[in-house]
Amino acid sequence: MSLTLQILLIIATVLFFIILVKNVKKGKLRTDYALAWILCSIALIILSIFPQIAFFAARLIGVISTANMVFAAIIFMLIILVYILFNKVSMLEEKQKDLIQEIAILKKKNDLK
Repeated sequence: MSLTLQILLIIATVLFFIILVKNVKKGKLRTDYALAWILCSIALIILSIFPQIAFFAARLIGVISTANMVFAAIIFMLIILVYILFNKVSMLEEKQKDLIQEIAILKKKNDLK
C-alpha cells in the first residue's frame, strides 16, 4: 500500500470517527446504532495504520488477494447491520400495531360511555 493511500485512509477514517462521535453527542444518532459504526471505524483506523494486519489475515485464511478479504469482511459486516436493522423495524411494526389496537379499543370505550 502506498504511503499516500495510507495517509488518505487514515484521514478519512478519523474524520468518519469524529463525525460519528459528534452525532452521538448531539443526540442525532443512538448509541446502540453508533457502537457498531464506531467499532468499524476503529478497526479501519487500525488497518490503515498497520496494513500488514490485513495481509497477515489474508495469508492466514488462505485468500490470495487481500482486497478480496477486506471486501468480504465489509460485506459480512453490512449484512449483519442490515439484519439488526430489519430486526428493529420488525419490533417497531409490532409495537405500532399494538398501539393502534389500543387506541382503537380506547376510542370504542369512550364512544360507549
